[in-house]
Amino acid sequence: MRTQRPLSFKSLKTAPLRDKKVNHRERDFGAPYRSGGSLSDFLCSLPNLGVAAELFTVRDRIVEAHRAGRNIILACGGQLFDAGLSPLLTRLIELRLITGVAMTGAALLRDVEIALTGNTFTSSLGAIRNGTFIMPDETGQLINDAINLGASEGWGIGRSVGQRLIDAKWEHLEHSVVYTAVKLGTPVTVHTAMGADTFHFHPSAHGESIGSAAMMDIRQLAGLMAGSSDGVVLNIASNAVMPQVLLMALAAARNLGHAVGRLTTVLIDRDTLPHNALGSMKRLARPDGRDVHLQGPVEIMLPLLFASVLEALGNELT
Repeated sequence: MRTQRPLSFKSLKTAPLRDKKVNHRERDFGAPYRSGGSLSDFLCSLPNLGVAAELFTVRDRIVEAHRAGRNIILACGGQLFDAGLSPLLTRLIELRLITGVAMTGAALLRDVEIALTGNTFTSSLGAIRNGTFIMPDETGQLINDAINLGASEGWGIGRSVGQRLIDAKWEHLEHSVVYTAVKLGTPVTVHTAMGADTFHFHPSAHGESIGSAAMMDIRQLAGLMAGSSDGVVLNIASNAVMPQVLLMALAAARNLGHAVGRLTTVLIDRDTLPHNALGSMKRLARPDGRDVHLQGPVEIMLPLLFASVLEALGNELT
């Protein structure tokens, strides 16, 4: 049996540290947080590395965009509402830190549920088996009544539902993003895929109205994207619908002659995302912008991001 003799390292060549590439510098290290400190102290204790460094980059871009009066658009899926973050988003709209909202049909459903009851809901396995999964009565009725009336006025889904909530005066409206946006004149658009959302199956649904209102909303979003140079686009918890919708809205704006550039695009999601979602957000930032992926729990990442923004802006906000 052949044996392998161990190598001797006596002649192994070494290199001085000065010849190595610096990976992280001491000034970027974190510092221990001390009890009794402020939020600013906590933020300063974070290392300026990895996701924390990316978060600070996004904070700075949002602060710069706000000070310069640039668009800060937030797109989202239903998970944002399931994570209990609608009060945060309504406050950001009130502070004019968000200049436009784009949401999926699932996000609209959650928002209306909150406006009606103060809760969000999920369907049981039994509801899926017996077919009641697609028949939420009050939610479907309100959304479709709003769309049917709003379409006749030339409104999009977002404005239609928001106006219906304003007129209805429900108990939990302070946590409704659509209500708050429409009340304050902040553009809010809804991008629903026909057959993918439960309100499409309600007896009050009319395809013509849904299609007409949805078309108005994509035109509205394209208008927002047309004026978003040097702005920020955040996509929260939607890795299928919103990345593609945002990309197509930007493409339409550029096709019509709007030279949109220097966009900062931000993707916040807990999961490892499919290539097409990441790719769409990267393409949205091209050719001269920057894309950032903040991977982590939405219920932590989004409040932490905007807490840092509020700290940076201080009394500049009214």
